[in-house]
Amino acid sequence: MAKAYSTKIIVAVAAYCCVVSSTTNAFVVPSSHSSPTLSCPKTTPSRNLLFSPTICPFDAKNDASSPTKRRNLNAGTTLSSPSSSPSMSSDQKSLLSVGLWCLMDVAFRRLFQRLNLASKFPSSLGGCGVVLAVLLLSSKSSPSSTQTKESKLHRLLSPGAALLAKWLPVFFVPSLVTLPLVGGIDSLGGPAELLKTLAVVLGGFYFTLLTTAGSVLGVGKLMGKKANVVEKEEPPVATSDFESAMPETPVPVAKPFSDELMKKLRITAIFSCLFALEGATPVFTSAPARLLVKFQAPVLSLLLGSTTLTGFVYGVRMDPKIKKVVHPLVTCTAVTWTVMQIFSKCVERSFGSMLTAYKMGKGFNGLYGTGPGDILLFLLGPAVMSLAISMYDKRDLIQENFAQIATAVSVSSVGGLFGTAWMVRLIGLMQPSFRVALLSRNITSPLAMAIAGLLGASASTVSLAVALVVVTGLFGANFGAASLNAMGIKNPVARGMGIGAAAHGLGTAAFVDEKDAFPFAAISMALTATACTCLVSVPAIKKLVLQVALNGLA
Repeated sequence: MAKAYSTKIIVAVAAYCCVVSSTTNAFVVPSSHSSPTLSCPKTTPSRNLLFSPTICPFDAKNDASSPTKRRNLNAGTTLSSPSSSPSMSSDQKSLLSVGLWCLMDVAFRRLFQRLNLASKFPSSLGGCGVVLAVLLLSSKSSPSSTQTKESKLHRLLSPGAALLAKWLPVFFVPSLVTLPLVGGIDSLGGPAELLKTLAVVLGGFYFTLLTTAGSVLGVGKLMGKKANVVEKEEPPVATSDFESAMPETPVPVAKPFSDELMKKLRITAIFSCLFALEGATPVFTSAPARLLVKFQAPVLSLLLGSTTLTGFVYGVRMDPKIKKVVHPLVTCTAVTWTVMQIFSKCVERSFGSMLTAYKMGKGFNGLYGTGPGDILLFLLGPAVMSLAISMYDKRDLIQENFAQIATAVSVSSVGGLFGTAWMVRLIGLMQPSFRVALLSRNITSPLAMAIAGLLGASASTVSLAVALVVVTGLFGANFGAASLNAMGIKNPVARGMGIGAAAHGLGTAAFVDEKDAFPFAAISMALTATACTCLVSVPAIKKLVLQVALNGLA
């Protein structure tokens, strides 16, 4: 009887998965309808499953605002061209490059642990600084061989940096998935506490947006720069009627993941679901079936991991109008929760145990002690280190506007930390976890997690911090440009620095169509997060921030 019941469950779930897999394209933009990127006519993204280009604030390929950066871009794309090396495909080179980033991240983690620096400063950010310094030194050490040295080191690391940037959002999904472990609304202080938190998020967003953009305009005025004009603009050059109809700069086109990748992820999720059900509630007695029982924990991890990736890819491929309301991270988290609920009901297991199996918090601890969330969180380290490539490619832009950028980053980092600390204190938040989690509200998620850890936050508070970061980014992505327009701020440097500091990566991605403001948004996002992390790493500043934020609590 039990076996018959289990068989019905398996058949029902399989049928459900097949129906879902055949209808998910209803709200998805097919990749075949995506127009190619104008600057790369030789690429064939339809064949590239994992590494098709996408718009990401960390991706150096989106920045082509200066001749130097265009040379770097051309050098980076030469490596990924199939014709440049017949022995290795572009996908293999990207995976090799990611492997190098992972090895460097592990090396820096062990170095920081040996030097007792792991609890004082993120090893990934330290590695980012070292890689950036090496790139800068290699480009200046010998002018005659600068281009050669850049092509060896920069081209070796760039494919992996682009791949990590493409998948970056999914790396902090585990903190959102495990958010229910924090507790319900009552355990968080009730609806009143949540409304106060939302008020700090919205008020803090506009505070950072206005102060950062205002500081840029103020410094520009002191330096004699016009308020709403870019300092340097290259005149359009057209040698034919066709070229005159083309954009002045390459237009970045947001491309979803390929149909083939989506299909493979769905198939993996469906079959891993069937195998996980067989392992948890055995129906067959054959040797393979007994093997599934033995490896039911790794198979469950495969199910949850493939579900997360499927949900993320599905969310990214949705219509842009839908994504403005429902961010891919929200879609990814909801899909993962839904599968967890269905599976837990089928095998009579609690939802909480599914969450703990998703992220065990032990890092890599063998097949039975490593969850999919642990693997995704590990990749945050290499992703943060790869920011060095983005900063290196934008070095000329930073140098040309150094005074405005330095002022904006100082205002956004110091003002963001201490301004938020005063807000949570004045508004009277009663939950210490909310107060600490809000301190990193405008920091990109990888470093927001690092900042929360440096401030002594628990795992549940770190998850809460990531959730608040996502809320801030969603608000900025939807209302940032309109708010700047309403305030009459048209200067691209001010717009970019303001949105990057106030709404991190999600706000930056929303400015991809503003070709003059977008590079500054990416710079602001990365430098603000780096500066805040460095400030919190100073014991005196950390103590002062916590004292301001937590003052008045028992």
